[in-house]
Amino acid sequence: MRRPRRAGDAVELVVRDGVAWMTLARPATENRLDAELLGALAAACAAVEDDERARVAVLGARGRVFSAGLPPDCAWPEPAWPDGIGAVAALTKPVLAAIGGDALGWGFSLALACDVRIAATTAMFALPEVAAGCLPGGGITQRLPRIVGPARALELLLLGTPLLARRAADWGVVAAAVPPARLAAAVGDAARALAARAPLALRLGKEAVVRALDLPLEEGIRLEQDLYVLLQTTADRREGIAAFRARRQPRFRGR
Repeated sequence: MRRPRRAGDAVELVVRDGVAWMTLARPATENRLDAELLGALAAACAAVEDDERARVAVLGARGRVFSAGLPPDCAWPEPAWPDGIGAVAALTKPVLAAIGGDALGWGFSLALACDVRIAATTAMFALPEVAAGCLPGGGITQRLPRIVGPARALELLLLGTPLLARRAADWGVVAAAVPPARLAAAVGDAARALAARAPLALRLGKEAVVRALDLPLEEGIRLEQDLYVLLQTTADRREGIAAFRARRQPRFRGR
């Protein structure tokens, strides 16, 4: 089902076959994260979270640039601006990023707020802020070291070294770097595969991994066990067992 698109929408949202497609739709500004776009992104995330039809979200962008970060005259968002990046990170449903163009500064931060990233081989990631006497934000100084380690994070942050998509794949920043003509198909295949899986298992698996970053090992293992027990009480778990025994595809309902 498609939400009617209004002219001027900063973020387009379409929910179809279990996938919520969120698209940054300001190519003329290189999808810069101004107050309007961040507010539209936060609103789209809230709609996706509340929509039972949406089992997975995909964040993409129109134009040749995924996002060039903040507006040129803005070093840091105003306190009153909505936290669109935080809204993406807070989604309990899996979020794929379809990165068809460069992700710069806070645009890089936005990409890292997603759970799985697939990029075109022509895409590039960079943090130009320090060279301009600023500090990058949007969570990049916290999420990036967790993915690539502190030494590589410091190289990107302090030197501003561009990170090309293929190297980003080698470092684990993106799950795959594919030719531009294959990006839509690769993201679509991944999204449909996720949407076909048990939504509660996806949510609880994501919760366990995200919370692992902040928990001591013993507490993390205890959380893992608790979430496993919780999952055993669901109708989806019973459906999975019944489908296995009947040798058919399961029909998960998120309950």
